[in-house]
Amino acid sequence: MCYLIPTPPNTANTNPLQTPQQMSNIIHDITKWRRVYQRRRDSTSNIDINMSFLSWDIGHILMAKMVVLLVLFTLFLSFSTNEVGCKRIYREDHMELKRQLKLSNKLAKKTIRTKYGDTYDCINLYEQHFNYRSLKNHTNDFPVRSTSNPKGIRDQKSSPLFNPSNFWLNGKGCPDGMVPIKRNTEDDLKRAKLATEIHNSKYKPLTIDRPGTHYAIVRTKNTNIVYHGGSAIISIYNPKVEGTQYSSARIKVQNGPDSIEVGWTVNPTLYNDTQTRLYTFTKTSNSSCFNTLCNSIIPTSTDIPLGIPIVPISTTDQQFDMKFTLFWDSANGNWFLKFGQDETEIGFWPKNVFTALGDGAKSVEWGGEVFSPPDVPSPHMGSAYSVHLMQDTKYDAYCRQIKTINETDYVENAVDTEKLSDIEQYEVLDEGITGAADFQHLVLFGGVGGYTGT
Repeated sequence: MCYLIPTPPNTANTNPLQTPQQMSNIIHDITKWRRVYQRRRDSTSNIDINMSFLSWDIGHILMAKMVVLLVLFTLFLSFSTNEVGCKRIYREDHMELKRQLKLSNKLAKKTIRTKYGDTYDCINLYEQHFNYRSLKNHTNDFPVRSTSNPKGIRDQKSSPLFNPSNFWLNGKGCPDGMVPIKRNTEDDLKRAKLATEIHNSKYKPLTIDRPGTHYAIVRTKNTNIVYHGGSAIISIYNPKVEGTQYSSARIKVQNGPDSIEVGWTVNPTLYNDTQTRLYTFTKTSNSSCFNTLCNSIIPTSTDIPLGIPIVPISTTDQQFDMKFTLFWDSANGNWFLKFGQDETEIGFWPKNVFTALGDGAKSVEWGGEVFSPPDVPSPHMGSAYSVHLMQDTKYDAYCRQIKTINETDYVENAVDTEKLSDIEQYEVLDEGITGAADFQHLVLFGGVGGYTGT
């Protein structure tokens, strides 16, 4: 870690340790002073004894001062070296940001804009290998579609009002064979880096001692099963956040150090606004990032990019929801993201991105998550309608029809689950498999927040 020591104001001419030359001058003056006293002692016999004692005292005092000054000088050099190291690290980060911007501009074939003011570059689907280590030495032989599909229950329908063509000023997104990649400024990439660091801080056990990040989730308990994915229909809300806070609802699959999250989030650090947006977060043993900002998901949709606003937003009068599916294709080991009631594939994670998740998942979870800096009241989660869940999908945020995909690619209602909520300000209720066909296995979650502890 870098610790930069700021220079106090108006001390430039009073610091004796600014340069090695000044240190040399100090030592030279001390030596000269001792020689003067030595000559006086030799030439004045009547004060010989007194001067001997004086010389002895001064010599030891000066020697002690020299030792202290040398120690301080060594510390000065250490801090100077550390500051240089910090500047080098910051410079390398800056150069990496510049590289990403330059590469994105180079690959762009066309530029399109959304009605929300976002700018996207249309990039050839098969030229993305220039920007992904996982596609190195590949050109057009990577699978842009899953070679198999989940089987069994396929009656999961979400709200039909989401239409990606409504977001684009051109009404259609990118041309065939191209994918929209958000055009980022240097400030955008810096915010994304900060958002990633904040998000990474949560990857520790769920305890009340974990500062800032809080959960209200349901997850599978049996870690001896290999899951080929999971899905849910998640209600859409726009919880209130500020500063570096975020509030999300998502599905997560995990195996060892590897995990994938997909869902919606309100994250001003990442997106520079408070809209509800589609997101992914990928964590491996080597890297972690949101959306496409590292060696992670490879977009394949021409009109549904990561980061797109998700509307409409649920109210007590009418609820809107969206289906999210993560599916592991056992034929090639890649993970695919399917989105919306039509299960549009909008991207995939190559198997070689992961060390463990490339062989399937060991756990699946569904629910809400928030973050707030310590001592800042935590934000809303879900609908935030009431301090306590109303146990009614009209008022509470929900994940309905939560499913797992088994080792034979069959979709099943999630069973053998447990609920987890680390503080009382956020609640989760696992209703289990209900009798209602529209809900099946239902999870309610949310809270008004306001927690200011750790």
